[in-house]
Amino acid sequence: MINLSFWVLLLPLLGFLILGVAGRVMARTSILTVAWGACGLAFAFAAISFFSMLSTPVTARIADQSIYTWVTSSSFQLSFGLLFDPLSAVMLMVVTGVGFLIHIYAAGYMEDDPGFWRFFAYLNFFIFAMVLLVTADNFLFLLVGWGLVGLASFLLIGFWYQRRAAVAAARKAFVINVIGDFGLMLAIFLIFINYGTLSYQGVFGKSGVLTTGSATANAIALLLFVACAAKSAQLPLYMWLPDAMEGPTPVSALIHAATMVTAGVYLVARANPLFELSPAALYTIAGIGAATALFAATIAIFQLDIKRVLAYSTISQLGYMFMGEGMHNYAGGIFHLVTHAFFKALLFLGAGAVIHALAGEQDMRQMGGLWKRLPITAWTFLAATLAISGIPPLAGFWSKDDILASILAQASATGNPWFYVIWLVGLLTAGLTAFYMFRLFFGIFTGSYRGVGNAVSHADNEEDEEEDAAGHHGHKPSYYDIREVSSIMSIPLIILGILSVIGGIFGSFALVGLSNWHPLASFLAPILSGVHTAVEPSLGLEWLSTAISVLLAALGIFMAWRLYRGGFAYKENRNPLYQLVFHKYYVDEALTVMLITPLLALGRGATRFIEGATLDNLSKGIGVSFRGVSVGLRRLQTGYMRNYALAILVGAVLIVLYYAVRG
Repeated sequence: MINLSFWVLLLPLLGFLILGVAGRVMARTSILTVAWGACGLAFAFAAISFFSMLSTPVTARIADQSIYTWVTSSSFQLSFGLLFDPLSAVMLMVVTGVGFLIHIYAAGYMEDDPGFWRFFAYLNFFIFAMVLLVTADNFLFLLVGWGLVGLASFLLIGFWYQRRAAVAAARKAFVINVIGDFGLMLAIFLIFINYGTLSYQGVFGKSGVLTTGSATANAIALLLFVACAAKSAQLPLYMWLPDAMEGPTPVSALIHAATMVTAGVYLVARANPLFELSPAALYTIAGIGAATALFAATIAIFQLDIKRVLAYSTISQLGYMFMGEGMHNYAGGIFHLVTHAFFKALLFLGAGAVIHALAGEQDMRQMGGLWKRLPITAWTFLAATLAISGIPPLAGFWSKDDILASILAQASATGNPWFYVIWLVGLLTAGLTAFYMFRLFFGIFTGSYRGVGNAVSHADNEEDEEEDAAGHHGHKPSYYDIREVSSIMSIPLIILGILSVIGGIFGSFALVGLSNWHPLASFLAPILSGVHTAVEPSLGLEWLSTAISVLLAALGIFMAWRLYRGGFAYKENRNPLYQLVFHKYYVDEALTVMLITPLLALGRGATRFIEGATLDNLSKGIGVSFRGVSVGLRRLQTGYMRNYALAILVGAVLIVLYYAVRG
């Protein structure tokens, strides 16, 4: 087996260093050569390693490449190594492959941006951080990659730092991710205390250290999931991802659709032996995944910003992945991760093409009738919309069916009503997904164009000025000025469109009677112990679950067609229930009132009374005391010999008296 994972890690790092140091003075073609070359070669090396693994016997498909050892003792060893196994091989293909397509697309999207070199330096840095996260062979360097991915996200979300909203979104993402980092650190401490090692093979290979369902096993699994929930935007730590849409659209596609947000899904799959020791944690994961999927889907129904619809859609689909993993179907979660990377990256890039063609416009009320003006974007966007809606035989259909059928099989085998509830939530979410995605599609591409002369505007003048300064907005074009994006942007759309159509063929074909056709699950089997505990659905259950989900998806599409086939006509709705969902259940407002405002008040009070009144006055008092002492001592320095002689005499007398009294 050929293992080139070290070069997959090193090349994006070199690209970042070159662009970070010399990018400001490099020509545009040189910048692209470095950025594309680093990510493209990384993908090529990942692909070579992946296909070489396919021809390797199953027992030899794990390669742990030790790079450097810092600490070695009889009881502990700290080393940096790269683990190349079926799970990391799949993740490397997704990260570098989709990342490379987004690098190509970004060359056109960011063409006129003054921070062109800086943007591609950050993109290369992100690829490096994500590769480190998925190839680290121990929990310590997983934490390093985890933190660096958060840093890369902060830099890219706040790339247009001239805009207050972008800076605030970057800070919000960073703070919430730090909460997850803290949970991961606590879990790592508990792992080290109980297992005496941090390497994956050392931890996962020790059976019997913790008993199933013990308090420690539950604590480790739940703390790991805190990190997963923060990184993958699950309830209650989801708030950062919709605001992260303030970054450039290629960032949304790369970080918040295809790679970074799936890190939590990857970690659950990677640490599946630890999660298998905690049934309570798995129930929690499935429950939070289901709640998040439905919660985010309801919000997406009423959003008006094209990117925010996709943001809440991402949160919902991540919930699907956790639902599958919570039911022991780790392979199903990774399967949906891969197909989601195809169609969600395409949806974001398609949205970016629309935004680019409309000079930065993101409000659906300013769109409509763009099919004829943007045919390539429209057709590829349609393919991705059908895929995410679970329409056969597109990619999303197979992976979503795999998850829903496995949940129904688990519910049928155990008789647990909780599992049936999760399955029903998944079905309802499938119908809502089809509805809001086709609402988005019809609102953009059908009906008449509403972008010129419409009084509705999504931003006030002050925000528009900030966006102009960031190079994001410009003069809104008339309908006949709208042109299809350049080939450098459309080629990635076409490639991702093809993958969105055929990308499910490596999944499960049990639905059509090919019960042995599980290429991805079979490939991941040596790593994912959970595939042995997951209940395989019978053909009848598979058909039942699939038929209902497809029927609900078709119903959602039909309802969207009935309401929006003529385009998106927005009317103000004062219904309290509508306002509740439209304002995203007022979660941000509630957090501001209950958490942010009290913390700010506490901080201001501490500044005034503790720092000002106490610490400042204490330091001033010490200064005054020393000054008084120094003034008194200075008075003793008279400069007269008789005073010094008298002082010596008094001192000598005192010494004699002391010894006389003592003796």
